Formats: sequence, structure tokens, C-alpha cells
Amino acid sequence: MAEFAVTVIGSGSALPMNGRHPSAQVVQYDDLFCLIDCGEGTQTRLREYGIKPFKITIILISHLHGDHVFGLPGLLSSFSHLQRKEALTVFGPVGIKGLLDEIIRYTEMKINYPLHIVETNPTSLSKIWTKGNLDVFTFPLQHRISCNGYLLKERSSLYKLKKEVVESMRLTPDQIHQLQHGMDLEINGTTMPNHLMTYGEELLLSYAYCSDTQYSKMIIPWIKNVTMLYHETTFGNDLIDTAELTGHSTAGDAGLMAAEADVMCLLTGHYSSRYKDVGDLISEAREHFPHVLESIEGKKYSLRMLTQQH
Repeated sequence: MAEFAVTVIGSGSALPMNGRHPSAQVVQYDDLFCLIDCGEGTQTRLREYGIKPFKITIILISHLHGDHVFGLPGLLSSFSHLQRKEALTVFGPVGIKGLLDEIIRYTEMKINYPLHIVETNPTSLSKIWTKGNLDVFTFPLQHRISCNGYLLKERSSLYKLKKEVVESMRLTPDQIHQLQHGMDLEINGTTMPNHLMTYGEELLLSYAYCSDTQYSKMIIPWIKNVTMLYHETTFGNDLIDTAELTGHSTAGDAGLMAAEADVMCLLTGHYSSRYKDVGDLISEAREHFPHVLESIEGKKYSLRMLTQQH
């Protein structure tokens, strides 16, 4: 069963305060590690939380505001100093290539590994990456500057194995693969029905990342029914005018979005530095949607475990 989990690296907004840092998350799917946004100091906290930076093979940048991208040049430089050889792909909005190219040129940064920078300007849900059983999509958000959301979604569901049966039969990796994909087994001329060795199909898992954005019904079809939705909750409901002026959302907006998209769980974040305690933000989101989580830096959230709890 593929691991599908989100580790929060930074949960704050523009000003690091109250023990919170600028935006960054790591999504793990099986052996794929994806970094989403890279606020200042991300590489230091990756190590603090036991995530080996070399495992990261793709980076998804939502937009070019500093609290989402200022940590990226340092991370790319460190990869070279540490003799990285593996290829790295960075996705981001139009402007990400020019930004990184100029930083690399003016700082004379040496890049000793294959680095691919891909600019995207989506107008709807667009697939940008596929690896194994995972697809990665991007879609537009509503912020003051060009801003991309991301959707990571399993392509096909696997069948859950009856561990005790499989272990007793000492099956080969190929036979286990057949079972996970719903096939019967031929063993010594006898057909072994799949249902005797599995519990059937697992629910397809998906994760949507909506960073800086205003509440927008346009987003709903693209994030409909996801297992976990990350949606910014920068401000409390009393600051709705400030949220609209700055292109952000209130906690109530995020809760409403989760309810209308019929998601399984809402992960909040991008908290304004004015909030030392985000309990009120969580409560305001729960006025519209019950299954709300706080972003706790260093915590790993398993999407598969979420499905077992609901």
C-alpha cells in the first residue's frame, strides 16, 4: 500500500512569528517526495523533521511572493554543495524561470545536477506530471498575482491485501502486484480468487493545495471530493474586508469551500502573525465544515488513515 502523507514544514504567512514559519509542505506518495512551496528557511526545517532533501524530485511553487519562494534559491544551491546528481523539476507560475535564472546568474550559483524549470499558466485543471500511480495537476487561484493551486491524485485504486493470508502463502512480488490490481492468481494449476486474499478496492486518495487565494466557486469542481484539502485561513471572519483587499481568505471562507467541495478533511494554514493561538480560526472554519485540522509544523498527516477514521 503506497504511503500518501503530508508533512507541514511551514504554516505561517509573510511574517514568521509565534513559532511558525513561511509556507512549505512535503507530500510523500510511495517513493515520490514533492515539496510544495519553499518559504525562507525550508531546507533547515526539512532536516529538523527528518526529511532528506535529496529525496525531493519535484517542487511545486504556488506563486512568487517571498513567503512561498525565498527559500528556494538556497535549497537549490545546497543541493549542488552536497553533490546532488539526481534530476530536479521545479513547477511554478510564469516568472519562476526568470527569477531563478537571474539569481543563478548574479550569484554565480553552480548547479551540478539536471535542473528543469517549468512555467505553467493554467486556466482550468491541467495535468503537469505523472509518476507511477500518481498524477499531479495545477489550476488557477484568485490572488493579487498569478497563483497556482495543485492537486495530487492516485490514478487507480489498489486492492487491500489480507496480510495474514498473503504472508502464509509466501507470494512473489509479481503475484502480490497482481492481487493489488484485482487479478486472480494461478497457483499450481489452480485458480485462487482475488476476493479470498484481498478486501477489495481501496478508496482513491487525493490532496489539493490552495495557498493564497480568495474564496472562489470556480475552484470547487477541481477539488471536489478530495481526501484532504489544504486551504489558507489567513484571517478571522472579522477581517473579511482585509482578506478581500489582500487577496486572501478568512477561516469561514475555507470552511465554506470545504463544505461546498464535499471534501473529507480540511487542513488550515497560512495563519497571520497576529494570531498567537489559532483556535478561534479553527472554530470559525468548523461553523461550515466539521472535519478541520490545524497545521502543526513537523506533523505528518496520513491520508490513508483519514479514510479509516471517517
